[in-house]
Amino acid sequence: MKNLMFISILITINISVFAQLKFADKETLASFLKTKTYIVLEDAMYSDFNNAIKEAAEKHWKITEYEIIDLESFEKLCKNPKLSFLIVSIGEATGIPGSFSLLNLIMGDASGDINKMKEIIIAPLSYYSEESDEEPYAYKLGGLLEAFQAYVRCNPGDDWKLWVNENKKELKNKELWVVSNDLSADAGDLKKIGSVYPYPIKIVSQETIRDAIDKKISNVAFVHKVGVKVKDYCMKMIISCSDGKLLYINYHKISDANNAGLLIKDFEALTK
Repeated sequence: MKNLMFISILITINISVFAQLKFADKETLASFLKTKTYIVLEDAMYSDFNNAIKEAAEKHWKITEYEIIDLESFEKLCKNPKLSFLIVSIGEATGIPGSFSLLNLIMGDASGDINKMKEIIIAPLSYYSEESDEEPYAYKLGGLLEAFQAYVRCNPGDDWKLWVNENKKELKNKELWVVSNDLSADAGDLKKIGSVYPYPIKIVSQETIRDAIDKKISNVAFVHKVGVKVKDYCMKMIISCSDGKLLYINYHKISDANNAGLLIKDFEALTK
């Protein structure tokens, strides 16, 4: 269970359900590339993010100079608009129950108000809970850092959906590696998946996926899934291990009929 000293920054997202994934305009991206990025540790006695980010950043963060700092230092530096920050916050979305742990790549702002800081990209890490452990994401944190940087380098702006759809074609040359809980009950049988999805897929361990990300294996992609409970929304992304390209993004509301994880209809969509 997370300590209650966990960062309590609140971002309210007043847009559609899948806008938990937010993107910057080209001008903001250009400004970001000139910054030094400060990676902010969580103010928690125990944190998966803190345990994983130092190694992940050393191996995977190449797009800007960076430094790892604590929350107190962030509060001193965040008023400088010429600096950027990678920070975990708790966020809510209108119309969606519960809160999310969000990974935010943002620019500083003279106000010091995180809600006024320009976003480079924001993506959900997991649903946030004070009562139980969050979904594990530390093993794929390096891959998420690669995905953030891939977006900045490609700079698609408002055309990011077209960019992802074009990237999806690369799946035919990749093997999709999943952990068992990346798959919903209706897609848990690899033979059933194979009836609609002609490309290779393998169930592996978290450690195997971390290793593939660290080695940038060119023909492998992994899944980032958020959401486990009925009535939650399950958000699903597929990311290339070699270059961080986002190959697929979708969501569904979790129900008894549509469990958390990739559904058969996701695998059907991956071939279109």
